[in-house]
Amino acid sequence: MNNISFNIKKLMPLSAGLTSDAEWLYWAENDHEWLMPTATVPHDLIPPMARRRMSQLSKMAVQSAIAISKEQEVDYIIFSSRHGELTRTVQLLQDILAGHDASPTAFSQSVHNTAAGLYTILTKQAIPVSSLSAGENTFPSALIEANSYLAQHPSHQVLVVDFDQPVPDVYRGFTQETFHGYAVAMLLTQGADFQLSWTANRSEQVQYPLPHALTLVSHLQLNDSQWSIDSQRNQWNWLAANGEDK
Repeated sequence: MNNISFNIKKLMPLSAGLTSDAEWLYWAENDHEWLMPTATVPHDLIPPMARRRMSQLSKMAVQSAIAISKEQEVDYIIFSSRHGELTRTVQLLQDILAGHDASPTAFSQSVHNTAAGLYTILTKQAIPVSSLSAGENTFPSALIEANSYLAQHPSHQVLVVDFDQPVPDVYRGFTQETFHGYAVAMLLTQGADFQLSWTANRSEQVQYPLPHALTLVSHLQLNDSQWSIDSQRNQWNWLAANGEDK
């Protein structure tokens, strides 16, 4: 069995209609019901000229990252997303197939490291930033990356921002996703408040109604101390200390 451990110094989930602990607790206690899925996601920390060109997904990721980095010192940032800007990429391809010119702005913001690039441009912070995608195991892979960094820099703090949204309609037949667009920002430090272990688990029947990061948020809101998440190749086992700062 493989395992890592860390502390979560700050946790900030963000989605349309879900911005406070009370709203996220309601969501966790009521079968993950989105209160106002069409509500505007806060983006006040992003300059108006920049947010006009950003997708809602990038706004959530960058907003949550800036919110934490404004109040906490951050030494390394990992942006993780399974699908990234797939919605914008699909629209760009459809425009090209229809004979339209590709929008330079849309093209520049259709890459997987869009959020990471926008964050560094807007904050002008000269710190290392990575973009990571690993399919169904994207979020735990980001945590493993963060843990590896903390092992080399035990006094540092790592910001992990996991964000995603359901795939465009053209891909809906291949998924069973029931979530809405979200960003979960977590400031990690070295420690043992949280332990994540994993074992091999070969299965082709696993369903993913919620992304791994949102499942974590749900369990923490309910003050659970232990849970498991299955994927096609691994079983991820969580052990959390009670009374963590949410």
